[in-house]
Amino acid sequence: MFRTGAGGRIRWPVRVVWRLLSQPVGARPDLSWVVALGFPLLIPTMHQSCSLSAAAILCAALSLDASAQVWTQLTPAPFPLTLARRSGGIAFDPGQGKMLVYGGLQSGPTVTLNETWTFDGTVWAQLTPTTTPPPRWGHRMVYDTLRNRIVTFGGRSPTTTANANDTWEWDCATSNWLQVFPSASPNARAFYSMVYDENRHRVVIYGTQSGSVVSGGNQTWEYDGTTWAQVVTATTPPGLETPAMAYDKRRGVTVMFGGAQSATLFNTTWEYDGINWVQRTPSVAPTGRYRAGCVYDDYHQRVLLYGGFGGGVALTDTWEYDGNNWTQILSGGPLKSTEAFVGFLPTFGQTVHFGGSAPAGTNNETWLFTSPTAVIPTYSKFGNGCAGPIGTPTNQSTGARIGQNFVVDVGNCPTPELALFYIGVSNTTSSLGALPIDLGLLGAPGCFARISPDISQFGFGATGLVSFSTAIPNDPYFLSVSIYTQAFPFSASNAFGLIASDAAQAVIGN
Repeated sequence: MFRTGAGGRIRWPVRVVWRLLSQPVGARPDLSWVVALGFPLLIPTMHQSCSLSAAAILCAALSLDASAQVWTQLTPAPFPLTLARRSGGIAFDPGQGKMLVYGGLQSGPTVTLNETWTFDGTVWAQLTPTTTPPPRWGHRMVYDTLRNRIVTFGGRSPTTTANANDTWEWDCATSNWLQVFPSASPNARAFYSMVYDENRHRVVIYGTQSGSVVSGGNQTWEYDGTTWAQVVTATTPPGLETPAMAYDKRRGVTVMFGGAQSATLFNTTWEYDGINWVQRTPSVAPTGRYRAGCVYDDYHQRVLLYGGFGGGVALTDTWEYDGNNWTQILSGGPLKSTEAFVGFLPTFGQTVHFGGSAPAGTNNETWLFTSPTAVIPTYSKFGNGCAGPIGTPTNQSTGARIGQNFVVDVGNCPTPELALFYIGVSNTTSSLGALPIDLGLLGAPGCFARISPDISQFGFGATGLVSFSTAIPNDPYFLSVSIYTQAFPFSASNAFGLIASDAAQAVIGN
């Protein structure tokens, strides 16, 4: 399949293609010859508009539970250990396509943990990274989309009662932990809340145990991947312990609800845009609580809130916030509804609830929440591209909808504005091996193939832009299915002849 040159390097077909097509549009040759050459990266559907007809995608759709919103306990319990745990970090690792869990407090006997686990929606697996942070609980984790790393900070570490202010990152490319040493950091704290602002590429934290102002409970801190900086805002919420917090990607704001200050519970809603905190006044709101589960549902573009402590009671109500109002969508759910590991699993379009506690104790149960069948399409970037002569290629779309054309615009394409475009059903494995694949081995340093090449297109463009259009079948089975995209413009800037855009996950909506 691959043609090799001297030393077995797979490089010359791309160079030949690029050179022959680096001609005026009217003089470019017919594209059918590319397949005859055995060009290694193309599947023979090379046209600028095609129909999405991948059986794998339909199978993925059929595997989704499109029933009404409901919490479902996985039985038998998939977590292999019997001892319960609570109050650790959880975040989605797009490199593995799984939830990543680290740390927590084990019950019976009480042990502060430093284990790293993954959950793919069905199976839990413990990892053994080369480097592991100290034992930790009362911390949070978020995924930094710009740098492809999961960030955690502080918490109770290394003992059960000590507070820490160290910063650690999980490298999604190498599946290993590394400690970083910012020039400035917040003071040691636990039971704060954390989000990642994808518009501004900042990790944001707020709060501390007991909501103590003296301990920084009303401080806003941001981390840019290099250092932490305190943000002084014109308006400041009260000092809070573990308010529910999620980043609303659709509106570009951090949403914060509830929290506690000593014995006082709050049911206020705040939003932070990177400049100031603004208190919102929805006509309906949940009751006061703290240590609740809170995620942003990428599929439905809503903040989802579950459970928490409310006046000595472990609450079991589920709410959504759309930027205007809170709506209770369900009563009942996991009984250990506070201090649980709660995260959104986009590969299944479900919210994961693991472990947790209540006045009656803790457990190690795994629950999944399925949201309503109305699906808002999303287009989420992951992984970096690599630069060519006019910059790094961009990968932009308004999303994929059933019954419509899925249009992706690839920018920063160097002359002669030619690009390969791929749609895949996986960002972890492909017919060529595990993803991502380092194209530096083929002569494109810093470039990575990040998705499976299941459907391909070849496109021409102008003024640095190449657009691709794919027809999505008008079939409800495709709702909530995740597909992945990445583009490879032709460029003479490296020996391989291609540069890469960032990759994206498209959730098909209606």
